[in-house]
Amino acid sequence: MKHIILAVFVLLLVGCNQNEKFSKADNLEFAAKTHFTMSNVVISAGGNNSNISANNTLNFSGHNENILKNTISGSNETSIISRGIIAEQFNAAHDDIFNVWDQYFTPLYNAYQYDTLQMTDAADEITSLNNSFSELQKEVEGIAIPESLTKRDQQYIQEIKDDLLLAISNRSLAIIEFKSMLGSDEVSHQEFLDIHINNSEKYLKEVEEGSAKLALENEELITVK
Repeated sequence: MKHIILAVFVLLLVGCNQNEKFSKADNLEFAAKTHFTMSNVVISAGGNNSNISANNTLNFSGHNENILKNTISGSNETSIISRGIIAEQFNAAHDDIFNVWDQYFTPLYNAYQYDTLQMTDAADEITSLNNSFSELQKEVEGIAIPESLTKRDQQYIQEIKDDLLLAISNRSLAIIEFKSMLGSDEVSHQEFLDIHINNSEKYLKEVEEGSAKLALENEELITVK
């Protein structure tokens, strides 16, 4: 009889141990699922404490997410402002090149064509031209490209900047050819003058299109924002 009772007791004890193991396994499974589905959630031994800890951690994670969103938003705003300012600087330099050319070179060339050009006046005007384009070149070279912009934007802006500098340098080369025309009947000077002016026009066209695209993309970012 004692053996029977002992056997029954052992069976009951084994059953209890098995139930405890299954219970622990269920908790481990929940913990594992929680770990993979909710990152950075702290799970403590107590059931209620686990929920509180999880909720607090999730709220803190949401707070971090908001900070990240605000940081990204602030970064986008900075990029929009930077791109807008640079586009304005490019447009201003583009217009200045034409204005300087029209103010100083066009009257000189017209006077040369009609044989009414005074050499003393020509020397002063050519000096003013060279000085003006030298200043323009310094201004364009001084246009900073913020490191906060994306690599794509930095490269694109640098290409527009390079086109502006090439447009200025070709105008300067055209002035040199014009100056050579005043003391020589060599036809090649006129040919090279035309080539440099055409090259400058081509680069200025690239600048105009590039600045317009930059401004358009900026407006789209503002609209999306």
